[in-house]
Amino acid sequence: MVKNSDLPEFKEQMSSRRELTTSRSGLATFRSGPYGTMSDRERQDTEVEREIVGIESSYDVSQLITFNVFGFFRGTVLQSKVLWQETLILAFIYWVVFMFGYLSRLKGISDISGKEDTIRAFISMFSTLIGLLLSFFTALNLGSWWQMRISVQHIIESSKRLSMMVGHGVSQDPVLLEKINRYSRTSLFLIFAGSQMKEGEDRPVQKAFAAGLLTQEEVDKLDKANAHMVFVQAETLYIWQANWVTRMHEQGLTKGNTHYAALMEAIEEGRCGVADVQAVLETQIPFGYVHLLCIMVKLHNLIVTILMAIASVMLAGSHGIGEEGFQTLGVVRTAFRAFFMPFLYNAILIINSEVTDPFSGDDGDFDWNNYDMNLMMSAKAYRTSASNLPKVIKEWDGNIEKV
Repeated sequence: MVKNSDLPEFKEQMSSRRELTTSRSGLATFRSGPYGTMSDRERQDTEVEREIVGIESSYDVSQLITFNVFGFFRGTVLQSKVLWQETLILAFIYWVVFMFGYLSRLKGISDISGKEDTIRAFISMFSTLIGLLLSFFTALNLGSWWQMRISVQHIIESSKRLSMMVGHGVSQDPVLLEKINRYSRTSLFLIFAGSQMKEGEDRPVQKAFAAGLLTQEEVDKLDKANAHMVFVQAETLYIWQANWVTRMHEQGLTKGNTHYAALMEAIEEGRCGVADVQAVLETQIPFGYVHLLCIMVKLHNLIVTILMAIASVMLAGSHGIGEEGFQTLGVVRTAFRAFFMPFLYNAILIINSEVTDPFSGDDGDFDWNNYDMNLMMSAKAYRTSASNLPKVIKEWDGNIEKV
């Protein structure tokens, strides 16, 4: 693992290799042939490269709790164009209201809008209600986000369990073990490719073929099973695994019915992981609640902007509007609140929008590259461990005392 202090130099050295890891699928993948195989040199380069991607996708909390937090931009809500567009619109409204009130020399404006304390009390009441609704909304979305992460982990653990139980209890056939692992990786790939698919692009199964995860025959078979529904195709790969395990059991390669049931349970864990991801992605928070919440947030932002602009005019003391002349600190404080609260609420809405689909390829989303790396390297380790056992295990003859 590369230390954080060495990461900039290390990334610069590997920048040319990174370009080779992006395939036509639009996902960061490995270079491979039609059966997902690579030369030793290519595999070594790929492993190092994909480790870098894993480092970049993580963040250091110890940096975020310091003033260094102001230096972060990539992967944050500050990247959102929508956020800055909404902020500019509100800024335009604020300055129009402020300049109109300040230059038109309106008198008695405080009698119409009320005193500054009254304005602040009204806004505080409104902000508290919006904050509660946003908190509940955010909790629901983050809960769904975490549930999808757990489902992805079920897919990963399913593949690991199956590789372990087949490789060390049924057969050491490298073709068998490679295909079982590859089907699990492909299933996860299809979820990401389906979420990132854009109009006019290749279908997810075609992207999987381009990435070397499926053969043309397997693509045709998946299309024959279901040509359009990505999640059905992702689950079908587990059906193939189940059929394969059943054939091995019928040939007497398993250690009995209990072993066969455990193998099928491992496959079912992966299939259920795919089904759980689909269920969460396709089940949104009720439209009426989200619609009402968004209306209230936008209405709150508009009211806060206008009232804070009026309060700024009062503090500016233009021609009898204020009693103490231009209060610079008061105007700055009021203007800050006019921009900060709407900015914060809009940012929370945008974050909620992004976490609803963590497979879409945004900077803060799940990284298929990391998960696939984990699956591929785990399967490789499980396969080689059978011929790479410690001496105490190789020489054990069933006598516990010798161990």
